[in-house]
Amino acid sequence: MQLPLPVTLPDDETFASFVAGANEQVVSLLACVAEHSPDWREEPALTILNAASIPLVNLMGGNGKGKSHLLYAVCHQLAGREIPHVYLNCADLIGLSPRVLDSLEQLPVICLDNLEHIRGNEAWEEAVFDLINRVSETRVGLLIFASQLGPQHSEFLLPDLRSRLSAGLTFQLQGLTDEERGEVLSSRALQRGLNLSEQALHYLLNHSQRDLPSLMALLDRLDQRSLQEQKKISVALVKRELSE
Repeated sequence: MQLPLPVTLPDDETFASFVAGANEQVVSLLACVAEHSPDWREEPALTILNAASIPLVNLMGGNGKGKSHLLYAVCHQLAGREIPHVYLNCADLIGLSPRVLDSLEQLPVICLDNLEHIRGNEAWEEAVFDLINRVSETRVGLLIFASQLGPQHSEFLLPDLRSRLSAGLTFQLQGLTDEERGEVLSSRALQRGLNLSEQALHYLLNHSQRDLPSLMALLDRLDQRSLQEQKKISVALVKRELSE
């Protein structure tokens, strides 16, 4: 079996760093899958997954809801247990041959991120449809897909693909509250050894874009600025960064 080139995943996007909020059910399910694969079918806690027509979990939601983070978390845990798996970002694959999916059904876990990028591409839609069928037939692997589009969305042109996607489990990821966003930022800052005061955190949450990707990017910039100026991340430093 020829596998795609390995992908480097963010080290800090694990289950431990994921703030579940209203998404506790799907987080618990995926953590259990990662802990018990490849024998997840024998795990009583995964009855809901065993009951699905196809071994497929759809993570659905807009930008910044944590879909990719959960895929990374699953892969990190599998890697730690030395369980074969693959993560593929459809945004990077669309210009390649769909044959990159050949033989992936032999792996215990297959993660496809940003599935919406294959919409309207007949060759890629058929390739994903075929992969789902092979996984269903071999009963070896589990598919975990992340997409901004629901399984039945009309932008997926192949009716058979929409049908197969809908036969799995679909979870609509919910956004975080302001308090939960603050928890995420505080946790990331702590992981990086940053001194982020409560006042700076409060100012940051109330004067910047509120989606998590933007907040994480801002934290990266503040980290660099803090190092350059040899100062802790204060309200004044946050103000300067936001004003430029």
